[in-house]
Amino acid sequence: MNLEERREALQTARVEKDRFFRGSHNSPVPENERQSFRGLRYFPYNPQLVFEAELEEIVNPEETIMATSVEGQESLYRKVGIFEFEVEGLPQKIYAYRRDDEHIHGPPSLFIPFRDGTSGKTTYGAGRYIDLQVSPSGKYVLDFNEAYNPYCVYSPYYICPLPPRENWLMVDIAAGEKDYKTVS
Repeated sequence: MNLEERREALQTARVEKDRFFRGSHNSPVPENERQSFRGLRYFPYNPQLVFEAELEEIVNPEETIMATSVEGQESLYRKVGIFEFEVEGLPQKIYAYRRDDEHIHGPPSLFIPFRDGTSGKTTYGAGRYIDLQVSPSGKYVLDFNEAYNPYCVYSPYYICPLPPRENWLMVDIAAGEKDYKTVS
C-alpha cells in the first residue's frame, strides 16, 4: 500500500471510529458526552513518521509487567522484539509486546505503547498505542499516524497499560490522535 492509499484508509478508519464513539453502546466515551461528541482530533498526516521496519525478534521473549492507569494493577506482556528507525536524523528504538492471552482477543498482534515529546502537551500524558498484525516476514510498516489513545483517556472505568520507560521516545511524534480534552 502506497502512502496515499495509507492516508485514505486511515481517514476512512477515523470516520468509522468517530461514528462508533458517538453512537455505539460499547463506546468508551461516557454516555452523557456522546450527544456533544464532535469527533477526535488528529495531527495532519505526516509521511515522515511512516517507517518500513524489520522487527528484530527476541528469541526468548521475557515477561514485562506494565503498570496501568489504575494504581496497584498491572498487565503482563512479553517483550517480543524491537524496531529501530530515525526521526529527524536521530536514531530511535521501540519495543513491541504481545499478551500471552491474545488468542482470546483475536489474531496475533504486536502492541507498541509509547510516550514521546508531545505527551502531556498535545497528546495524552501517559502515552499512546500502535497495534500491528503479526507479519510472518518480520517486515512491518510502523506508521505513527495510526497512534491512538487508550480507552482510559475517555473513562476511568478502563484499565490501560502504561508505556514502559524503554518506550519513551525523546523526540516529538506529531502524528496520530491528539489528547481528547485538549483544544489545540
